[in-house]
Amino acid sequence: MGELHEYVGCKITRTENSIQFTQPVLLQSFEDEFQCEEGKVMTPAEAGRNLGRCADGEVLTEEEQTRYRSGVGKLLHMMRWSRPEIYNAVQELSRFMTVGALKVHMKAMERVMSYCLTTRDRGLLIVPTQEWDGSPEFEVLILGRSDSDYSKDPETRKSISGTSTFLCGAPIIQRSTMQKIVALSVTEAELIAATSNAQDMMYVKRLLESMNLRVKLPMILEVDNKGAVDLINNYSVGGRTLHMETRQYYLHELKEKNILVMKWKAGVENSLDMFTKNLPKKEFNKHAAVYVGTDKYMTQL
Repeated sequence: MGELHEYVGCKITRTENSIQFTQPVLLQSFEDEFQCEEGKVMTPAEAGRNLGRCADGEVLTEEEQTRYRSGVGKLLHMMRWSRPEIYNAVQELSRFMTVGALKVHMKAMERVMSYCLTTRDRGLLIVPTQEWDGSPEFEVLILGRSDSDYSKDPETRKSISGTSTFLCGAPIIQRSTMQKIVALSVTEAELIAATSNAQDMMYVKRLLESMNLRVKLPMILEVDNKGAVDLINNYSVGGRTLHMETRQYYLHELKEKNILVMKWKAGVENSLDMFTKNLPKKEFNKHAAVYVGTDKYMTQL
Protein backbone atom coordinates (compact mmCIF):
# COMPACT_ATOMS: atom_id res chain seq x y z
CA MET A 1 0.00 0.00 0.00
CA GLY A 2 3.03 2.26 0.08
CA GLU A 3 4.52 4.39 2.84
CA LEU A 4 2.48 5.37 5.87
CA HIS A 5 1.64 9.09 5.81
CA GLU A 6 -1.04 9.27 8.51
CA TYR A 7 -1.54 7.38 11.76
CA VAL A 8 -4.06 7.99 14.62
CA GLY A 9 -4.59 11.54 13.38
CA CYS A 10 -0.87 12.23 12.99
CA LYS A 11 0.73 13.52 9.82
CA ILE A 12 3.96 11.62 9.15
CA THR A 13 6.76 13.49 7.39
CA ARG A 14 9.82 11.57 6.24
CA THR A 15 13.33 12.58 5.28
CA GLU A 16 16.26 10.38 4.37
CA ASN A 17 17.08 9.63 8.01
CA SER A 18 14.15 10.86 10.12
CA ILE A 19 10.40 10.64 10.73
CA GLN A 20 8.35 13.45 12.28
CA PHE A 21 4.85 13.25 13.77
CA THR A 22 2.65 16.37 13.73
CA GLN A 23 -1.12 16.91 14.25
CA PRO A 24 -2.24 19.94 12.19
CA VAL A 25 -5.96 19.02 12.36
CA LEU A 26 -5.92 18.90 16.16
CA LEU A 27 -4.03 22.20 16.25
CA GLN A 28 -6.71 23.77 14.07
CA SER A 29 -9.35 22.70 16.59
CA PHE A 30 -7.55 24.74 19.27
CA GLU A 31 -8.25 27.82 17.17
CA ASP A 32 -11.76 26.91 16.00
CA GLU A 33 -13.23 25.41 19.20
CA PHE A 34 -11.24 27.14 21.94
CA GLN A 35 -10.41 30.47 20.23
CA CYS A 36 -6.75 30.19 21.24
CA GLU A 37 -4.16 32.26 19.40
CA GLU A 38 -0.54 31.73 18.52
CA GLY A 39 2.33 34.07 19.31
CA LYS A 40 1.57 34.64 22.99
CA VAL A 41 3.74 32.15 24.90
CA MET A 42 6.91 30.13 24.21
CA THR A 43 6.58 27.55 27.02
CA PRO A 44 3.57 25.36 27.87
CA ALA A 45 3.48 26.45 31.53
CA GLU A 46 4.73 29.26 33.72
CA ALA A 47 8.22 28.45 35.02
CA GLY A 48 8.31 27.17 38.61
CA ARG A 49 4.53 27.06 39.03
CA ASN A 50 2.60 23.99 40.22
CA LEU A 51 -1.12 23.74 39.64
CA GLY A 52 -3.20 23.07 42.74
CA ARG A 53 -6.61 23.79 44.21
CA CYS A 54 -6.88 27.41 45.32
CA ALA A 55 -9.19 27.87 48.29
CA ASP A 56 -10.47 31.16 46.90
CA GLY A 57 -10.45 30.13 43.23
CA GLU A 58 -13.51 30.56 41.05
CA VAL A 59 -15.04 27.17 40.17
CA LEU A 60 -15.98 26.46 36.54
CA THR A 61 -19.62 26.09 35.60
CA GLU A 62 -20.83 22.70 34.42
CA GLU A 63 -20.62 23.87 30.79
CA GLU A 64 -17.09 25.20 31.31
CA GLN A 65 -16.06 21.96 33.05
CA THR A 66 -17.22 20.00 29.98
CA ARG A 67 -15.18 22.34 27.77
CA TYR A 68 -12.19 21.86 30.06
CA ARG A 69 -12.45 18.06 29.87
CA SER A 70 -12.68 18.22 26.09
CA GLY A 71 -9.60 20.45 25.85
CA VAL A 72 -7.48 18.37 28.21
CA GLY A 73 -8.55 15.22 26.34
CA LYS A 74 -7.24 16.72 23.10
CA LEU A 75 -3.98 17.70 24.79
CA LEU A 76 -3.58 14.19 26.23
CA HIS A 77 -3.82 12.76 22.72
CA MET A 78 -1.38 15.36 21.38
CA MET A 79 1.24 14.81 24.10
CA ARG A 80 1.03 11.04 23.57
CA TRP A 81 1.62 11.08 19.82
CA SER A 82 3.34 14.26 18.66
CA ARG A 83 4.25 16.71 21.43
CA PRO A 84 6.12 14.96 24.27
CA GLU A 85 7.50 18.27 25.57
CA ILE A 86 4.07 19.18 27.02
CA TYR A 87 3.86 16.03 29.19
CA ASN A 88 4.38 17.75 32.55
CA ALA A 89 1.96 20.61 31.88
CA VAL A 90 -0.75 18.23 30.66
CA GLN A 91 -0.36 15.72 33.49
CA GLU A 92 -0.99 18.61 35.90
CA LEU A 93 -4.13 19.63 34.00
CA SER A 94 -5.45 16.06 33.85
CA ARG A 95 -5.67 15.86 37.65
CA PHE A 96 -8.66 18.22 37.60
CA MET A 97 -10.77 16.57 34.89
CA THR A 98 -13.06 14.67 37.28
CA VAL A 99 -13.14 17.21 40.12
CA GLY A 100 -14.09 20.86 40.16
CA ALA A 101 -11.57 22.67 37.98
CA LEU A 102 -11.07 26.39 38.53
CA LYS A 103 -10.68 29.39 36.23
CA VAL A 104 -6.92 29.23 36.79
CA HIS A 105 -6.87 25.69 35.40
CA MET A 106 -8.79 26.76 32.31
CA LYS A 107 -6.25 29.54 31.71
CA ALA A 108 -3.41 27.06 32.15
CA MET A 109 -5.04 24.75 29.57
CA GLU A 110 -5.42 27.61 27.10
CA ARG A 111 -1.76 28.53 27.63
CA VAL A 112 -0.67 25.02 26.60
CA MET A 113 -2.85 25.28 23.49
CA SER A 114 -1.41 28.69 22.62
CA TYR A 115 2.10 27.31 23.02
CA CYS A 116 1.29 24.43 20.65
CA LEU A 117 -0.09 26.88 18.09
CA THR A 118 2.92 29.17 18.41
CA THR A 119 5.27 26.24 17.80
CA ARG A 120 3.02 24.39 15.34
CA ASP A 121 6.00 23.14 13.29
CA ARG A 122 7.28 21.10 16.24
CA GLY A 123 6.52 17.40 16.46
CA LEU A 124 7.99 14.17 17.76
CA LEU A 125 11.18 13.66 15.76
CA ILE A 126 12.63 10.17 15.40
CA VAL A 127 16.25 10.24 14.22
CA PRO A 128 18.01 6.91 14.87
CA THR A 129 21.74 6.95 15.53
CA GLN A 130 22.10 3.31 14.45
CA GLU A 131 21.36 1.59 11.17
CA TRP A 132 20.97 -2.17 10.95
CA ASP A 133 23.59 -3.64 8.62
CA GLY A 134 21.70 -6.89 8.14
CA SER A 135 24.13 -8.85 10.28
CA PRO A 136 22.69 -11.29 12.87
CA GLU A 137 25.41 -10.05 15.23
CA PHE A 138 24.13 -6.46 15.16
CA GLU A 139 23.31 -5.17 18.66
CA VAL A 140 20.53 -2.65 19.27
CA LEU A 141 21.12 0.11 21.81
CA ILE A 142 18.50 0.77 24.50
CA LEU A 143 18.97 3.78 26.79
CA GLY A 144 16.82 4.99 29.67
CA ARG A 145 16.63 8.29 31.55
CA SER A 146 14.63 8.96 34.68
CA ASP A 147 14.00 11.88 37.02
CA SER A 148 11.60 12.82 39.79
CA ASP A 149 10.35 15.99 41.45
CA TYR A 150 10.12 15.24 45.16
CA SER A 151 6.90 15.95 47.07
CA LYS A 152 5.57 18.11 44.24
CA ASP A 153 1.84 17.87 44.96
CA PRO A 154 1.07 20.27 47.85
CA GLU A 155 -2.10 18.33 48.78
CA THR A 156 -0.83 14.74 48.87
CA ARG A 157 2.96 15.33 48.90
CA LYS A 158 3.37 12.69 46.23
CA SER A 159 6.28 13.04 43.82
CA ILE A 160 6.33 13.16 40.03
CA SER A 161 8.13 10.51 37.96
CA GLY A 162 9.55 11.36 34.55
CA THR A 163 10.91 8.53 32.41
CA SER A 164 12.05 8.14 28.83
CA THR A 165 13.30 5.13 26.85
CA PHE A 166 15.40 5.50 23.71
CA LEU A 167 15.84 2.87 20.98
CA CYS A 168 18.86 3.42 18.71
CA GLY A 169 19.01 7.00 20.03
CA ALA A 170 15.35 7.77 19.21
CA PRO A 171 12.72 8.39 21.94
CA ILE A 172 10.02 5.69 21.91
CA ILE A 173 8.42 5.70 25.40
CA GLN A 174 7.83 8.79 27.56
CA ARG A 175 6.00 9.15 30.87
CA SER A 176 5.23 11.93 33.33
CA THR A 177 3.06 10.61 36.15
CA MET A 178 2.19 11.13 39.79
CA GLN A 179 3.73 8.37 41.91
CA LYS A 180 1.29 5.95 43.55
CA ILE A 181 2.80 6.23 47.03
CA VAL A 182 4.28 9.02 49.16
CA ALA A 183 8.07 8.77 48.91
CA LEU A 184 9.86 9.46 52.20
CA SER A 185 13.03 10.87 50.64
CA VAL A 186 14.39 12.29 47.40
CA THR A 187 16.37 9.08 46.88
CA GLU A 188 13.26 6.94 47.25
CA ALA A 189 11.35 9.08 44.73
CA GLU A 190 14.24 8.72 42.28
CA LEU A 191 14.32 4.97 42.91
CA ILE A 192 10.60 4.66 42.11
CA ALA A 193 11.11 6.54 38.83
CA ALA A 194 14.19 4.48 37.96
CA THR A 195 12.34 1.20 38.57
CA SER A 196 9.48 2.27 36.30
CA ASN A 197 11.99 3.19 33.60
CA ALA A 198 13.81 -0.14 33.99
CA GLN A 199 10.50 -1.99 33.47
CA ASP A 200 9.93 -0.09 30.22
CA MET A 201 13.46 -0.94 29.08
CA MET A 202 12.94 -4.62 29.88
CA TYR A 203 9.69 -4.58 27.87
CA VAL A 204 11.51 -3.17 24.83
CA LYS A 205 14.36 -5.66 25.28
CA ARG A 206 12.00 -8.66 25.37
CA LEU A 207 10.04 -7.36 22.39
CA LEU A 208 13.19 -7.05 20.29
CA GLU A 209 14.45 -10.46 21.39
CA SER A 210 11.10 -12.00 20.38
CA MET A 211 11.97 -10.80 16.85
CA ASN A 212 15.40 -12.48 17.09
CA LEU A 213 17.23 -9.18 17.43
CA ARG A 214 20.16 -8.75 19.79
CA VAL A 215 20.28 -6.04 22.47
CA LYS A 216 23.58 -4.54 23.58
CA LEU A 217 24.14 -5.35 27.26
CA PRO A 218 24.29 -3.90 29.75
CA MET A 219 21.63 -1.34 28.92
CA ILE A 220 22.29 2.06 30.50
CA LEU A 221 19.83 3.89 32.76
CA GLU A 222 20.78 7.51 33.50
CA VAL A 223 19.63 8.99 36.82
CA ASP A 224 20.48 12.43 38.21
CA ASN A 225 20.45 11.36 41.89
CA LYS A 226 23.77 10.01 43.11
CA GLY A 227 22.23 8.43 46.19
CA ALA A 228 19.94 6.23 44.09
CA VAL A 229 22.81 5.28 41.78
CA ASP A 230 25.06 4.35 44.71
CA LEU A 231 22.31 2.26 46.34
CA ILE A 232 21.74 0.20 43.21
CA ASN A 233 25.43 -0.18 42.45
CA ASN A 234 26.06 -1.10 46.13
CA TYR A 235 28.58 1.69 46.55
CA SER A 236 26.91 2.65 49.82
CA VAL A 237 24.47 0.99 52.19
CA GLY A 238 22.13 2.91 54.48
CA GLY A 239 20.32 1.66 57.55
CA ARG A 240 17.03 3.35 56.73
CA THR A 241 16.24 1.94 53.32
CA LEU A 242 14.22 -1.16 54.28
CA HIS A 243 11.02 0.37 52.88
CA MET A 244 12.74 0.71 49.48
CA GLU A 245 14.22 -2.75 49.29
CA THR A 246 11.80 -4.41 46.85
CA ARG A 247 12.56 -1.91 44.09
CA GLN A 248 16.19 -1.83 45.11
CA TYR A 249 16.56 -5.63 44.82
CA TYR A 250 14.80 -5.66 41.44
CA LEU A 251 17.39 -3.23 40.06
CA HIS A 252 20.18 -5.14 41.88
CA GLU A 253 19.14 -8.31 40.09
CA LEU A 254 19.23 -6.66 36.66
CA LYS A 255 22.69 -5.28 37.44
CA GLU A 256 24.07 -8.60 38.68
CA LYS A 257 22.86 -10.32 35.50
CA ASN A 258 24.64 -7.63 33.43
CA ILE A 259 21.32 -6.58 31.90
CA LEU A 260 21.27 -3.01 33.15
CA VAL A 261 23.64 -0.54 34.76
CA MET A 262 22.73 2.79 36.34
CA LYS A 263 24.85 5.88 35.73
CA TRP A 264 24.66 9.34 37.20
CA LYS A 265 23.81 12.21 34.87
CA ALA A 266 23.74 15.81 36.10
CA GLY A 267 20.26 17.30 36.34
CA VAL A 268 21.07 20.21 34.01
CA GLU A 269 22.00 17.69 31.31
CA ASN A 270 19.12 15.30 31.95
CA SER A 271 16.29 15.97 29.48
CA LEU A 272 13.83 14.37 31.92
CA ASP A 273 13.84 17.62 33.93
CA MET A 274 11.26 18.76 31.38
CA PHE A 275 8.89 15.91 32.34
CA THR A 276 8.86 16.72 36.07
CA LYS A 277 9.12 20.53 36.28
CA ASN A 278 7.88 23.65 34.53
CA LEU A 279 11.13 25.14 33.23
CA PRO A 280 12.18 28.61 32.00
CA LYS A 281 12.34 29.08 28.22
CA LYS A 282 16.07 28.51 27.77
CA GLU A 283 16.21 25.26 29.77
CA PHE A 284 12.90 24.06 28.33
CA ASN A 285 14.00 24.49 24.71
CA LYS A 286 17.33 22.81 25.43
CA HIS A 287 15.59 19.64 26.66
CA ALA A 288 12.72 19.83 24.14
CA ALA A 289 15.26 19.60 21.30
CA VAL A 290 15.93 15.97 22.32
CA TYR A 291 12.34 15.08 21.35
CA VAL A 292 11.20 17.60 18.72
CA GLY A 293 14.51 18.67 17.18
CA THR A 294 15.91 22.19 16.80
CA ASP A 295 13.70 24.77 15.12
CA LYS A 296 13.57 28.52 14.51
CA TYR A 297 12.16 29.15 18.01
CA MET A 298 15.24 27.60 19.61
CA THR A 299 17.76 29.35 17.39
CA GLN A 300 16.33 32.72 18.46
CA LEU A 301 17.69 32.24 22.01
